Amino acid sequence: MERIGKGVKGIVRKGDHFLVLVKPDGSLDLPGGRVEKGETLDSALHREIYEETRLKVSKQEFFQEWSFVKTPNLLIKGITFVCKFLEGRIKLCEEHKNYYWVRFDKLHVLKFSREKLNNFRYT
Repeated sequence: MERIGKGVKGIVRKGDHFLVLVKPDGSLDLPGGRVEKGETLDSALHREIYEETRLKVSKQEFFQEWSFVKTPNLLIKGITFVCKFLEGRIKLCEEHKNYYWVRFDKLHVLKFSREKLNNFRYT
């Protein structure tokens, strides 16, 4: 592996629901993306969620670390945080074709593209 990039994802919580994004290929995703050079994890998290959804959130707590091989020469390492919805109306960017607000108790039936959310329980 020649390069390592950083990424962030957000579990956006609104009451007892969380936001699920749908990619053009139909796979499920959480809002987030790469951390740009010189950017903090917090600022990248807020920027990515806003760019992808137009929502403002507050970061609540750490959820998990993850990684995946993007290309043979690039490993992405990231962190997922639980975030609280503050304000905004969803307006998706071109990276996603749809979205859902899903109840936490239905989380176990969803299959995410890269997320390890099977053991997620939030109270």
